[in-house]
Amino acid sequence: MNTPHESPNPLPETPPPASGDRREFLKSAACVALGGACVLVPLAAGVTVLLGPLRSAPPDGSWVNLTKIEALPIGAPPRLFQVFVERTDAWTRHGRSAVGAVFLERLDETTVRAFQSACPHLGCSVEWRKEKKHFFCPCHNSAFSHDGEISGPSPAARGLDALAVEIRDEGEVWVKFQTFKAGVKEKLPVA
Repeated sequence: MNTPHESPNPLPETPPPASGDRREFLKSAACVALGGACVLVPLAAGVTVLLGPLRSAPPDGSWVNLTKIEALPIGAPPRLFQVFVERTDAWTRHGRSAVGAVFLERLDETTVRAFQSACPHLGCSVEWRKEKKHFFCPCHNSAFSHDGEISGPSPAARGLDALAVEIRDEGEVWVKFQTFKAGVKEKLPVA
């Protein structure tokens, strides 16, 4: 029952309006914005650095210096040169290591021809047979003429892969070393 001093429906007490509410809201909003920037900027930079090596570069090959032009006599048979490069593989850096081989032949004073030493059929190493004057792949008895074309019956879909050559400073022979997909007619670079 109601006492004489109590009102039948008491009103809920409402606190007096606080003058600092707007100021507190702006401080909180500024803290959230600055905190978010402090977290998101390093996070975005970290993700970029972490995923950067995984982006695949175009398979355009690497220019490598193999020899001097004087080391290749005009008219001599093709010579095999190992290709050594430093590689970076995602996050792993490899020192200089052999990644393949190239046949070089000097055609005249300023022209050198280069062939990838891997057979285009399955990637086996070809050899130069000086007595027959052709390249030979022992895996499936494929023969390639002096200019790299298929010679006779062969399971290879194309001739040997020619590589770009440049003669640079003081007669250095630079070759754009690339590997190509084996077993297909098209010369498709492999990354």
